[in-house]
Amino acid sequence: MDCPKCGHRQSNTEQCESCGVFFEKYAQYLADKEAMVSAKRLPRRRDGDDTPGFPLVKGALVFIVVLGGAFAMFGRNAADTAQLEGASATAPSVAPQAQDGIAARLSKSHPPRNAIEAARNATVFIQTPWGSLGSGFIVSADCRVVTNRHVLHFDSASARRAAEQSPLIAKELARQQSELLQDLKRLSEAYREEVGRNGKGSGGALTLKIKIDKVKEALRTLPESVRQQVNDEISKTALYARLATYKVSLVDGTKFDVNQIEYVDELDLASFRLPASNCPYIKRGKSAALSQGERLYTVGSPSGLTYTVTGGVFSGYRDEGERRYLQTDAPINPGNSGGPLITELGDVIGVNTAILLGTQGIGFAIPVEEIPAL
Repeated sequence: MDCPKCGHRQSNTEQCESCGVFFEKYAQYLADKEAMVSAKRLPRRRDGDDTPGFPLVKGALVFIVVLGGAFAMFGRNAADTAQLEGASATAPSVAPQAQDGIAARLSKSHPPRNAIEAARNATVFIQTPWGSLGSGFIVSADCRVVTNRHVLHFDSASARRAAEQSPLIAKELARQQSELLQDLKRLSEAYREEVGRNGKGSGGALTLKIKIDKVKEALRTLPESVRQQVNDEISKTALYARLATYKVSLVDGTKFDVNQIEYVDELDLASFRLPASNCPYIKRGKSAALSQGERLYTVGSPSGLTYTVTGGVFSGYRDEGERRYLQTDAPINPGNSGGPLITELGDVIGVNTAILLGTQGIGFAIPVEEIPAL
């Protein structure tokens, strides 16, 4: 046989008579070295990107948060007791004009031509540090904003449930399994050729056998290792979210950093105040006065398409447990959550909250009367 290190040909299958290397130990060394090289090829976060995310599936966290929040209306656990998190909001990156306030400035930059555009000026776009998007709307001149709890609160349990059903993670798992199977096939063929030439005791055969065993073990443990990695990343994100700072922007592009949130007892609602003054706000309507077929509109940022207006009709009232929801066929998509459901007069009658999974044109909003102290 040939020594796998120096190439010396000999009959001894345990140790090289020329360089003295033990074939089995050298084979283990080569296998370990290959494993280290393979580990370096694993995807890593870009330099400077300190936001937690899934290393296996970049962007899967956004998908999971959406499924675990906006689209999981029925069967949700009751929200925790109202609480304050973090410190007070910081100043906007674009300073508001103190002499006339936000409302006057937006009237100049985005003059509303109807009641729907006036409601647009009082709608905000929300971005979380972990990548999910949502909306909210201003309800008072002192710049108080109402939105959904699930837009701002990272729900670890919902994220884990959604991860189990995520097609992105399933696709990544299948891809890695396919690569490992290809490696196993290649190594097995090389092993058979080596055994045919130099026998099972050769250094090359021993090295290949160790590599084959490692690939088989990786295949066996891959599903559990992927699940564990996803769970680890969710746990890291949950810790990170406790000190989160949210990016909130207006229709003219003004941005605010907000990190003081108030959650509402037992409802998918939350609120915060913008560090500004004299904000435009949406007047409260009466959801109980709605008639089926009445025209309704949503304002939000579905899939990041900021300040999109969609229309539909009031489909009826729907009770889920002790809660009543407003049903509408106005499109509600990820990014619409927390935004206003308004009438043709521009009055808010609900907070866009959820859709029914597996359907089209079935959306739900929390009645405006449920918002405390509005």
